[in-house]
Amino acid sequence: MAQMQIKLNHRFIFMIVLLLIVGVYGVNLTKPALAQKYQQIVVATVDGAEIQLDEILDLIEQLPPEYQNEPLTNYYDQMVDRVINVRLAAKAAEKSALSDDPEVIEDMRVAAQKVLADYWLRSEIAKSVTKEAIDKAYDAYVSDTASREEVKASHILVADEQTAISAIQKLEEGADFAELAREISTGPSGPNGGDLGYFGRGAMVPVFEQAAFALDVGSFTSAPVQSQFGWHVIKLLDKRIAEAPSIEEMSPQLELNISNLSFARLVETLRADAKIQKKPLSDIEAEWQQSQESLESSTQ
Repeated sequence: MAQMQIKLNHRFIFMIVLLLIVGVYGVNLTKPALAQKYQQIVVATVDGAEIQLDEILDLIEQLPPEYQNEPLTNYYDQMVDRVINVRLAAKAAEKSALSDDPEVIEDMRVAAQKVLADYWLRSEIAKSVTKEAIDKAYDAYVSDTASREEVKASHILVADEQTAISAIQKLEEGADFAELAREISTGPSGPNGGDLGYFGRGAMVPVFEQAAFALDVGSFTSAPVQSQFGWHVIKLLDKRIAEAPSIEEMSPQLELNISNLSFARLVETLRADAKIQKKPLSDIEAEWQQSQESLESSTQ
């Protein structure tokens, strides 16, 4: 009886591994509502065994974004055929002696651990993604006006520092910023008087952003600002706080943020309670080199 139980476990894990091969397995923190709502829909049968819609949707989740953005009709049949092929390969594998191979058994054990870890993480993370948590995260976002600060700026872009210094001198003498930008700026905004419109943090290269956000409205930089594009003279035209999106618009991003934070905390707690020893890569490389030398010596 014990031997039969072991074989059954091997067969069960082997099924998991076959699914892993075609990409069904992956660490997904949430499952599409479509799968939850229609998971009992049968899309095909293989020798009488049903394939349900949620299995297809799980597989689709693993596709690269460019494929997921295409109409479902473009790849639906391929996804169903892939699951059918897995089912057929699994049945063939169950009849072979492969699942009793020690190396395969070890690989299946590792794969099973990954599956268990995936489902446990999904379950634990789902507990943190509540309406209350989303509301709290949204309120914090709305209160953090600094993250939504935007500036409106213009700039004059030139190839060398001396030309930028000369431009600043002309501005200090009363030259019109927009006219000077149209005259000498080499940037694409030059014809528009250097106007860059409104932008938030992270939209420009760091050195440009830092200089622009540090200015007072109506002022320009007293010294040229160098970036990989050249030398800038920046003028700040306006500052504002962008209106916060609605909670409905923000919910997907907030859920992702909460999930990521929950994941990080879970892993941090698990690691804090465990005794972990890691070998430096240099030690691994030395050990591998030694094993290779020993192998070569034994074959000579």
